[in-house]
Amino acid sequence: MQRSRPALGLYVMLAAALATVLLAGMDHVFHEPFIFPSLGPTIFILFFAPLSVQAAPRNVIGGQLLGIACGYLALLVFRLQDAPANIFDLSARQIGSATLALSLTAGLMIWTGVLHAPAGATTLIVALGLVHTVPHLVILFGAVVVAVIFAGAINRAVGIAYPLWRPITKGAEGPSRPGSS
Repeated sequence: MQRSRPALGLYVMLAAALATVLLAGMDHVFHEPFIFPSLGPTIFILFFAPLSVQAAPRNVIGGQLLGIACGYLALLVFRLQDAPANIFDLSARQIGSATLALSLTAGLMIWTGVLHAPAGATTLIVALGLVHTVPHLVILFGAVVVAVIFAGAINRAVGIAYPLWRPITKGAEGPSRPGSS
């Protein structure tokens, strides 16, 4: 059965609102970065195209983990882990860090088959020092896991066969988003 654009829009809007309230609420209660900019596109993909390759839990979690790790590696390589973040006047080291992190993340996502485009934003958030301490990076990763679990529960509750880990094989996948044909 195909859903209309208004119905799909309402579903994505409400599910994204619930996910945002959950993560922002955790942020508020624990005073830790459970909500961050690249989680927005992740949440959108999880609800708009839950059967797509980029929404599979393996790809969301793996891609974001690669983004966090590559961003932190770049911080270490360019000795920026304790530098103040300033995205308005980038130094040569910050440019190097961003370049290394993004290019390494992109390549590794392809080589490992864990495709999740929002991880490119996560790696820049880390490589530019906006979030740079190991405990906060662990929180970022935890927030991704919470978002995936929450999206899986919501998608399955409304009858979408959201995968448990790997993307559904192309032959059995059907539409990449609910209601598409």
